[in-house]
Amino acid sequence: MLNAHKAYSGTGMMMALYFVALMVILFYCKDKKTRKSIILPSLFMMGVMYILVPIFDTFKYYLIYYDGRMFWIMITPIIIAIGFTIFIMGIEDERKRVLALVILLPLFLYCGEFKLSNAMYKKAENFERLPQSTMDITEYILSQVEEPKIIVPYTIAHPFRQVSAKVHLLFGEDATYGRINIASDEMRRACDEMERTTPDLNYIVPLARENNVDYIAFDTVYTEFCENGNINIYGYPVDENYVGDRTPTVNLDNISCGGVVDDDKGIYWDLSAYGLNYEGTFGQYILYRLNK
Repeated sequence: MLNAHKAYSGTGMMMALYFVALMVILFYCKDKKTRKSIILPSLFMMGVMYILVPIFDTFKYYLIYYDGRMFWIMITPIIIAIGFTIFIMGIEDERKRVLALVILLPLFLYCGEFKLSNAMYKKAENFERLPQSTMDITEYILSQVEEPKIIVPYTIAHPFRQVSAKVHLLFGEDATYGRINIASDEMRRACDEMERTTPDLNYIVPLARENNVDYIAFDTVYTEFCENGNINIYGYPVDENYVGDRTPTVNLDNISCGGVVDDDKGIYWDLSAYGLNYEGTFGQYILYRLNK
């Protein structure tokens, strides 16, 4: 339960405080009405989200992965506040009560996550406050194709449409949250593969051809297509706040990669076997153009 909640809300441990608060309310609260109105709904919500949904796997995507905001119905901050207020007010000795408060406040701060230091609030690289690599890739592909279609890792998909509506993404939020339309299984798998350490090109490239994709961009920080294929030459750090799964779904032996090339054009993977031609390196991303 802790892992599932952290995967949605970040790296904080507020869920652990939530469990403790429930136990405090259950064992320390003398008001039966308060216990009943908090404990029973909380247990019901946990039963639905953590037991029933995984059992009925058919509904897993629609109930949990469809929108992580389902966690909001657990109203964790309010339950935590009520639980620990009951605990502190139950201490008769005033000095011990103050001591408990002094000890608990730093604990709350430690278990939480300061949002302004989160990875989603990175220092702006330009006036538009968008990743510079996204700006550069957009400018380049628009200079080559009037309305290009591109496949990118989902983690950088959002800024492209903010730069120019002429750039078409093979998948975006539909492949994860489905806020406009529910994406097909093919698109959801492609989105998942692009976030892996070794994306399955045997799946991605045919899908790209089928959908008239012009470009594919790969992340050099995480991606490897061959042995000793780590070409994170610019030293970009791994994002500690990333909560997805970077586990490869395909073995390197099943990827037709000619190795890492270092020539006048730059350092890149040789993916010519898939009809992918190296176009350039933009920040931590390598851009390939797909032969039609």
